[in-house]
Amino acid sequence: MNKIVKGGVVMMGILAGCSQETASAGEPGSVATGKVAVVYFSWSPDGNTRFAAEAIAKKAGAALFEIKAETPYNSDFSACCDEAKPECYGKKLRPIKPIDRLDLAKYDVVFVGTPNWWGTMAPPVRTWVAQNKDALKGKSVCLFQTHGGGGMQRVGREFAEVIGDAAKVLPPKAFAGSSVKSATKALEAFVAERIALQ
Repeated sequence: MNKIVKGGVVMMGILAGCSQETASAGEPGSVATGKVAVVYFSWSPDGNTRFAAEAIAKKAGAALFEIKAETPYNSDFSACCDEAKPECYGKKLRPIKPIDRLDLAKYDVVFVGTPNWWGTMAPPVRTWVAQNKDALKGKSVCLFQTHGGGGMQRVGREFAEVIGDAAKVLPPKAFAGSSVKSATKALEAFVAERIALQ
């Protein structure tokens, strides 16, 4: 899971967002409104990755969808670690709930967000990607994650391995949990750069 930073503060971010604005259709590197989705997993309702996803979705004019485990992780951090750590090390898939109203056929670009848990993506995100890699075929897919000091580690590589050749995987980006809530400009730049690559 994300490393524990000074003072014992755990920077486990999660993702969420809401669609607001986008570049006009037809501009170089732009995507028409409604053609971008942000899909995320959140352990905490007010986490760093959730903040990142909100900023990304707002900038991209994206629809937002949350990945939820069928059996939620324990709300106590230590107990959650006991559950999630062996799943992460074993690259296990944790069962997830169907996402209401998510039809990937409607989107050209999909941003996927996860906290960095022990150097990799959270198991529910691994599950969602594995279940939807065929539906992502031909689309541009981009991972973003928040971390407590570990940086990208294996997250981007393992994300691309799970997707395989199904989609065009854009360069992933890691955001430090300790500073992401003051990094709106960096998050917006990330969106603009990745949209230009799709």
